[in-house]
Amino acid sequence: MQRAKDRLVIVVPIALALIFLLLYFALGSLSQSIMIYMAVPLAAIGGIFALAIRGMPFSISAGVGFIVLFGVAVLNGLVLISRLNSLKEEGVMDIQERILIGTQERIRPILLTALAAIMGFFPMALSHGAGASVQRPLATVVIGGLITATLLTLIVVPILYSFVEKTGKNNNGKSGKVAINPALIAVLLGLISMAIPASASAQTQDSLQQNAPRQDSLQVEQGFTPISLQDAVEKAKANYPKLKAAQLEIENQQALKKTAWDLGTTNIFTGGEELPDSPNGDEGIYTTIGVQQQNIDVFSIGAKNRVQNEKIALSETALDLTSLQVEREVSKAWGDAYTSKRKYQLYVELDSIFSDFERAARIRYETEASSKLEYLAATNQARQVSLQKMQVYRDYLGNLQKLNLWLVSDTLFTVADAGVDEMDTPILQRKDSITSHPMLQYYERQIEVADAERNLSNKAFFPKFNAQYGRQKIAGQNGFFNFQVGISIPLFFGPELGQAQSAKIQTQIAEQNFREKQLQVNSKYKDLQQDYLKWLESWQYYEQEALPLAKEQRDGAVFAYKEGGIDYTTFLQTVRDAIGIQSKSWDALNNYLRSKYELEFFLNSAKQ
Repeated sequence: MQRAKDRLVIVVPIALALIFLLLYFALGSLSQSIMIYMAVPLAAIGGIFALAIRGMPFSISAGVGFIVLFGVAVLNGLVLISRLNSLKEEGVMDIQERILIGTQERIRPILLTALAAIMGFFPMALSHGAGASVQRPLATVVIGGLITATLLTLIVVPILYSFVEKTGKNNNGKSGKVAINPALIAVLLGLISMAIPASASAQTQDSLQQNAPRQDSLQVEQGFTPISLQDAVEKAKANYPKLKAAQLEIENQQALKKTAWDLGTTNIFTGGEELPDSPNGDEGIYTTIGVQQQNIDVFSIGAKNRVQNEKIALSETALDLTSLQVEREVSKAWGDAYTSKRKYQLYVELDSIFSDFERAARIRYETEASSKLEYLAATNQARQVSLQKMQVYRDYLGNLQKLNLWLVSDTLFTVADAGVDEMDTPILQRKDSITSHPMLQYYERQIEVADAERNLSNKAFFPKFNAQYGRQKIAGQNGFFNFQVGISIPLFFGPELGQAQSAKIQTQIAEQNFREKQLQVNSKYKDLQQDYLKWLESWQYYEQEALPLAKEQRDGAVFAYKEGGIDYTTFLQTVRDAIGIQSKSWDALNNYLRSKYELEFFLNSAKQ
């Protein structure tokens, strides 16, 4: 209701601007257009008084009635002013005479136009049947507004016309009629074009929690972009941070391959030896500059490369696994939102049925055609359905929030409309057991990484090379050099031996973890198969048998109650049973889709 009023605040000015623009096109006079436009407030006075007299609040239908009223009210003024202008062109220059003649000639069509509209809306104003709550305010506004607009138009418009014409004569004998101004038209069109996007923007800026349900539509979808299941999965794979982190981990391990080439540390030095105690600097041996390379690890290069290659493969497998997991979770979130949307649509339809049922029960009670007990039971049931609709609506909002969390986008998405037959295609090819899957491959890769690290730890027993070269000066004479080449061998193997043994144990641990994960995956897979078959059979039953019968049962109960074939007790019981079946059917579809996506998670290894 509040959102609809907010839209009326935008729509009504647009309608008024369009009316004024059409008046200006018809008359070509700004002053006369404003003069006729006075019928708008005159009509509004009557519409407001009519609502007040009948004790009706302002509603959406009343707002629509005002829009209708303004157009009809302006028509009366246009008919009168057009005749006065034609009399002036025919040579009737006296303003008072022109007004008298024009009013006498146009009073009949003006009154007949207003009377025809009043008589046409009169049955709506007194209606008490289905839809009366919408018809009565609209008709009341139109009838009351036309009465005041017609009477006041015949009085106020001639007075304003006389004033404008006399003012025009005083201005160099020119009348108030002016040429069409293109700039004014451009301004009016600009205002209208800005108002229309403003109304659309006002709708798109509503957030998930600000949208409230109505009986006739899914308001939550205003401002949301529909997205299919496949597009949702692709968007999540492109944007979800965990997948981006997995991709960065691959790049990280590739960068670490450079650490395999360990050529030790470089020392640059200078020094002297066999130097005498005397201060004579020409004696002794001086190393003017020397370069030393220590701990050149040649034997570990291949092992380190293998470790990094295995870690890269492990990271790639982790990326495949994460991608599958994201696909599974997005599919489940999309399926939850889809089924909750369909369930909400069901309760919107039921809420409309029970609202009509409540109104019918009230009328029957007021006309003493039924007891108060029947009216109270109908009211209570209608309130329960309305409450259930609100609860289902909140579930729908929550599921949309969960879906949008996976999509990681500034745009808010809702599930696209899709037929159930597009989603409930059974999985025909299933495996007896899972032997290849990124989840198992991940643990298998961990064995390879542990084995590569064990091989690397064994390289700690191998020697490391050292090399040294220096330029020397002996007894003041240049041109001498020295060099050293050697190896570093650990004499005590305690630390290296402990690391090698630990690496071997880590390999055994990885192997046991892999075997445990194999058992868990296959056990989970078998459980999922049974769960999938259970919900597949359940959904097929509801889709093929229960749902068509429930809908037929519900529609038949509504028709029979309207025709007086069943009493309210039978009607309520029959419709309750139908509601329960239809609600359970969407729950069954939701469980079926969730089990299907879980099972596909284990069967999708061929895609990776």
